[in-house]
Amino acid sequence: MRSKWFAMQALADTAEISIFDEIGGWGITVADFKDAFDLVRDKKAITVYINSPGGDVTTGMALYNLLAHERSKITVEVLGIAASIASVVALAGKELVMDEGSYYMIHNPWSVAWGEADELRKTADVLDKMRGELINLYAARSGIDGDEIGQMMDDETWMTADEAVEKGFASRVHKTVKAAALASFDLSKIGFQHPPKALAPKPRALEIQTIRDYEGFLRDAGFSRAEAEALASGGYKTLRRDAGASRAGVDSIVAALHGVAQSMQ
Repeated sequence: MRSKWFAMQALADTAEISIFDEIGGWGITVADFKDAFDLVRDKKAITVYINSPGGDVTTGMALYNLLAHERSKITVEVLGIAASIASVVALAGKELVMDEGSYYMIHNPWSVAWGEADELRKTADVLDKMRGELINLYAARSGIDGDEIGQMMDDETWMTADEAVEKGFASRVHKTVKAAALASFDLSKIGFQHPPKALAPKPRALEIQTIRDYEGFLRDAGFSRAEAEALASGGYKTLRRDAGASRAGVDSIVAALHGVAQSMQ
């Protein structure tokens, strides 16, 4: 069963749940997740795969509570990132496995509010209560003092797989190439203040490895198929012809290509 941000697959005695986008969006509700989860919760073992920048706090907390009811048979594996409320969902199982190259992030809860001053104060009070609940949850899992957890949340703390294990949030690191292969999120648009540079979206031009990649890049930039094929047949050869060319020289060409694409958007 698939949705915009989660997918579930039932096997013989096991089940897999994938959460690969922002939690709680696109009209997909907690009730939708629960209906799907009820069909697999009786399996002997359940693996939850996460690559999510977070999402709606209340939806994420509901997911955590639903999954935690079956904690003894749930293993959570972070394939890319578990940030914001996704970092809470990641703690719902008996074990949290971080793939090599993945990240775990905790920060203070956010909200959007409008209205008069009293309404805004009420929203702030709710956020403070949410923050307290998250601190207790993180502290209970990691063993870190609540005050220190609070400071980590204030600082928007990003942890590598090894750091998440070292600090007690995760159980172990899975040495794999999965994390590097996943599509990245543009975290700057979400509003995070300190995302690791390793998670910055890479320009399309920097991914050119074959002549077909080059053609695709040119098509994305606005050229027709015929124009892209004509340019690629000569341009790609120029880009790669000198195997001994300096990395800086190649990078400058690629950067120029990226500039062309940006100017045409």
